[in-house]
Parts: sequence; C-alpha cells; structure tokens
Amino acid sequence: MNVAVWYRQRLPLRLTWQTVARELDLHGTSIKSVRATRLGIAAELRLSPPSTAGVIEAKSDEIAVAYGAVRVRVRPSDIRADRVHLHIDFAKSVGIVSLPDIQHPVGLPLDPIRPFALGIDDDGNIVSGSFYGHHILIGGIPGSGKSNALRVFLAHLATSRNVALFGIDPKRVELGLWRERFSGLVLGNGAGETIALLELLHEHISDRTRHLSAIGETMILPSHAFPWIVLVVDEWAEVAAGGTKKERELANDLLRRYVSLGRAVGCTAILCTQRPTSDVIDVGTRALLNDRFALRCGDRHQAEAILSAGTFAPEDLIGATVGRALWSDGGPSLPVQCFSVSDESVKDLICPGFTPI
Repeated sequence: MNVAVWYRQRLPLRLTWQTVARELDLHGTSIKSVRATRLGIAAELRLSPPSTAGVIEAKSDEIAVAYGAVRVRVRPSDIRADRVHLHIDFAKSVGIVSLPDIQHPVGLPLDPIRPFALGIDDDGNIVSGSFYGHHILIGGIPGSGKSNALRVFLAHLATSRNVALFGIDPKRVELGLWRERFSGLVLGNGAGETIALLELLHEHISDRTRHLSAIGETMILPSHAFPWIVLVVDEWAEVAAGGTKKERELANDLLRRYVSLGRAVGCTAILCTQRPTSDVIDVGTRALLNDRFALRCGDRHQAEAILSAGTFAPEDLIGATVGRALWSDGGPSLPVQCFSVSDESVKDLICPGFTPI
C-alpha cells in the first residue's frame, strides 16, 4: 500500500475527495454527505457538468484503486439527477450472522403473514419481506450458501401456524432435517412418488378453486381449513430425474402448472437450484416467481437466468461470499447476507401445532 492510499483510508472522505477527483478528471463533483457502512463508506455526491452518474461509474475501478478498496459501487439517486450514491467497500461482505431467536410464546406457532427476517444488508440493517402468495427462486453454484438461504425460509415457515409444508428433495440431504414438519416429503429423484405428490397438490388447488367460486371470493388467507401450502423443491434440475423421459416431462409439467395456478389459492413454491442456467430455469416459469435470490454464480449469464437482465449491476457479483444473495422482486436487486441456520438449531425451530393435511 502506498503512502497516498494509506492516508486516504485514514482521513475523512471530505478531505481527500477533491484530490482524488482532480487526479481522475472527475471535475464538477463534491461531497454532499458521508456515512459509515458495514463494508466501508457510503457518500452522496453532488454533480455538475461535465460529471454525470455514467462518468462516475466509468471511473469506479480507478476510485477503488485510489482508496485501496475491494470495489466501488455507483448508484444514481432515485430523487435527483444531480446526485449519485458512491459506496467504497473495503470488505466483500458483512460476514456470517446467526439467525436471531424466533420468539413464539409458550411454543405457540406464529402468524404466517408476518414479515420474515432474511438477513442483513450492506449497512447492517435487517432485511425482511412478506411472502404469503409469493413464489420464490433461490439459485447459486455449489458452496454459495443456497441451502442455508432455504433454511432461513424454512425456519420462519416451520414456526408458523396454518402452514403445511410439502417437499421434494432429490439429493436426500437438506429437507430430511425438517421431516417432522412436512405433511408430505419425497426424498430422492424417483418419478412415481414425485408425480403422486404433485398430483395431490393439484387436487388441493382444485378444491380451493371450487371453494372460492362457491363463496364468491378471489383470495384465501391461511386458516386451519385452508392452510398456506408451500412446496419446497431443493434441486429443481433433478426433479423426477430417476424416471423415464415421459415421467420427467410429466413431473415438470405438473410443477409448472402448480406454480401457474397455485398462487391465488394460497399454494406457493420455493424452488432451489445449484445449476442456475437457462435450460433449468425456463423463462416462462421464472416470470411467475415473484421473488428471486441469486447467490454466488459462475458468471453474469447464470445470474441473469435467476434475476433477469437489468435488475443488478455487474459489480454486485464481484467477490460474492457464502450466503450473500441479490434479491429481486422484479425491480432492482437488493444485496442481503442471509442469516446462518445451523443443523443443531433446526430441532428447536420445528414448532408443534402446525396444520397437517
């Protein structure tokens, strides 16, 4: 590290920015505000000609070198055209954070409509979301933390009342830990059991559709009679892979139809894959998946197979650490370091009083 970089890392950004801006020909920029983040420093820049958000973004690598940072992320302001947010990151992620205690008084299951705490963002703030009626896609290469991201959702679902879990785990690894909480679970990639489970779920969809038609309503909320049904698939690419070509096609067709028809009647899915490629994640099915989480991917094309193009910046993928995901609900993606859920904690998260069906 040279002397200039050493001083820049230790002096306030307001004191060093004008020197760096002059060296990099970033004329017409000034610091509006500065705050510390879990990863480094975030600043709001005031822009005037000839500087624009595009000019700042083109210089992001040079700014990172000037400050000895691992990366610099540039975000245009949503409010003003003459502002840009500059994130100078000295760390790649916020690191591993354990799942906070999920409190349920005297073991009573919790409201399934509550927001689920998923992890923390790059500023250290808790990231939460409400997922009733939402299909979810989780993808990332092996070792990216995909299974742990799934555990965060299972932790919330397992402690909820009026939630019925069904699972397909071709690898026989992850969902077995939660076996007691599942109303139906297929371990392995056999076609017969998989097709039977999917056909059962279609029967539930038909029953609920008839019920809504009879009462003149358009939506079902979780109840004892009609719990929130969540189908969890731990490896999308291996569903019914042990069967014939015809059986595999039938299983995948049933899965697509479940995703297409189930949302309005309280039947949703969490689909996971460690093969985030376009041949596994077809565009038609992806369009029906409301929330998508991309963990570490092999390249930009794999990330786009999960999130779709235009929802993330390439620098967001650089140095993605285990458990760090980009979450998009169709709009710009939000980085989130998913909470860590250990094997030992799973048994304490399986709350009695769930609704078996």
